Amino acid sequence: MRTHHKLLKACLRQHGSVHQHCHDRSKCAPRSGVSLILVMFALSMSLVLTYSFIQTQSVQTQISANGSRRDLARNAARAGISDALNRLNSLDWQGVSDQYERPFQADADGDCSYAVSFAAVGNSLSSVLELNVSSRGTWTSAADSNMKSEHEITARVRLVPRLQGRTILPGDSAVASDQINNDGDFDRVTDYVLFAEQGYTSLNFDPATRFDGNIWIYDQYNMFNDPAWGSTVRDTYLQDVGNRFVAFPEGATSLSDARISTPHPIAGNITFYNYPNYAVRDDLSDLKVSWATTAERLTIPSTDYAAFSSYRLYEGGPLYQAERLGSTLYNRTLKPTADNPLGIYYRSGNLSVYDRVTIQGTLVCTGKIYFYGKQIHLTAFNWKDDSGDAIVTDSQLWPQLPSVVAQNIEFGRETQTTIEGATVSQGSVKGGGGSLSYPSTLNISLSGTATAAPQGQPYSTIQLQEYKILSSLTSNGDYAIWLETTGTGNTGTTGSWYPIVGFDHGQQQLTVRGEIEQSTPTSYRIERHKRNLIQIRGPVCAETFDFNRINEWVLYSSLWNDRLSNWNYTNYLRRILGMSDIGFSEWLEYPGNFAGWDSYYQTYGISLEPTLQIQNLVAREYRWEPPLFQPYDGGDANPELAGYRWSLIDWNETN
Repeated sequence: MRTHHKLLKACLRQHGSVHQHCHDRSKCAPRSGVSLILVMFALSMSLVLTYSFIQTQSVQTQISANGSRRDLARNAARAGISDALNRLNSLDWQGVSDQYERPFQADADGDCSYAVSFAAVGNSLSSVLELNVSSRGTWTSAADSNMKSEHEITARVRLVPRLQGRTILPGDSAVASDQINNDGDFDRVTDYVLFAEQGYTSLNFDPATRFDGNIWIYDQYNMFNDPAWGSTVRDTYLQDVGNRFVAFPEGATSLSDARISTPHPIAGNITFYNYPNYAVRDDLSDLKVSWATTAERLTIPSTDYAAFSSYRLYEGGPLYQAERLGSTLYNRTLKPTADNPLGIYYRSGNLSVYDRVTIQGTLVCTGKIYFYGKQIHLTAFNWKDDSGDAIVTDSQLWPQLPSVVAQNIEFGRETQTTIEGATVSQGSVKGGGGSLSYPSTLNISLSGTATAAPQGQPYSTIQLQEYKILSSLTSNGDYAIWLETTGTGNTGTTGSWYPIVGFDHGQQQLTVRGEIEQSTPTSYRIERHKRNLIQIRGPVCAETFDFNRINEWVLYSSLWNDRLSNWNYTNYLRRILGMSDIGFSEWLEYPGNFAGWDSYYQTYGISLEPTLQIQNLVAREYRWEPPLFQPYDGGDANPELAGYRWSLIDWNETN
């Protein structure tokens, strides 16, 4: 037993490793599985990392490719916007409808191009001269047309036309102008305050009419022929008017240098196409009015009414529609909008205008316009907003359309109408002849000096220079202020009436209806406003003019002879008393010389006080019809000046 035991131990010692190995076999299989898992995990992680690396490299390659494509689209868009802006400033630009696409780059991967378009902004009156210029750069895959990369650039630009009279800056030239050329003789026609194109009797007018400026007459005119006075009375009156209201500068003797003050009927020179007859020449001599003849026949261009019905501000610009009118206008105020920026109001047929009508823009009528009402005021758009602030630089230089364009124009005797700007009639202008009449309100008279500045059209602010009590005034136009001014040519002391529609006693300011700018103090007087008054502050052209007489001037010849006899007797008495003679026209103005006569004469006498006045106080750039601007053609001499000029306002880029 001991021997067996020793042998067993010896055996165990001899084969210990084997025994030990055999002893651990029970743990062998699980350990091998873990190792395998670890190996497999390591291999998997290696594969994942390898795949991730490959995938990352692929993504990076894709990102790089996408970035390159975006760069191509961006570069194409920038090339397109550069092309578009250059095109805008050239004669090649076709206008807002000018849309085109051009290739930029192409290779085996795809094509790259840009598309250009122009669109009006036009969401406000101040933005109607602005455009959005867009360029879209696009890269398209050659393999898949749905695979694209795009970049868009939008530049906002504003038209800056080269105007007559502007300051010439570096890079500019006085020879360049974007203003469209007027038709025919319109530029020269508007040099005259009144242009009568034809007719044997081109102009017919009577007392209480005043023309402030030079006149062009095709043939003869009839003046002061309706009063039934004899030649002696008539000649005496005309000579007195000439002596009373015509003055010569020191050393001057020529009638062309004379200064002719209101209410002399003609304050300017007259140009006749046909030589005037003896009677006309004799009248002008009595009135001391300068005249001459011309062999050059000027004519009014034919009106293309369709050019006003739908129009553009500038060639190539957006198309606008004039506002259509019915047969009557009453109690309305019409102003320009973003959809009708020049404020063109169009009537096909005849139009009657009644009380309280204010138009800021151009009234166009294919038939006859009848002005019947009170408080009518028409004025062409002046490129200013409602507050009077200019929406363009140098607004005073910007061209304007006429205020009125019609086939014929007629003014009622009792109308109260003011037109500021040019007036165009293809046929006749007639009417007027309103008698002196004032509202039934307190008769006041204030005078002094004042300055004036325009505000929101058609209003101005008058600043009184001396303190006045204004509490008696009203703001309904029953009172008006006469501001003394001078006109063009040889016009002497003159002025115009502006109805008062507001006042500030504390600030000593008046708000008036009408545009006037007077920076240096000028004389004024405030009185009741004439109920019957036609004022046109701008040139008027028509074939013929026929203005009515004031009825109170039409007296029997015996009554006129009686007036002349009484005047002579008055001067006889004055000479006895050592007083100087009084002129016939001045004597007739004094109501005290009409005792026993009708109340009109006992109130006003017989006066030349105008109830119809045409004057051209401010020189403006008038355009015959829209559009107002066209791109300048520099030709071979000035190619760098060709096209319009635009100012960049802002720039926006989007992917």
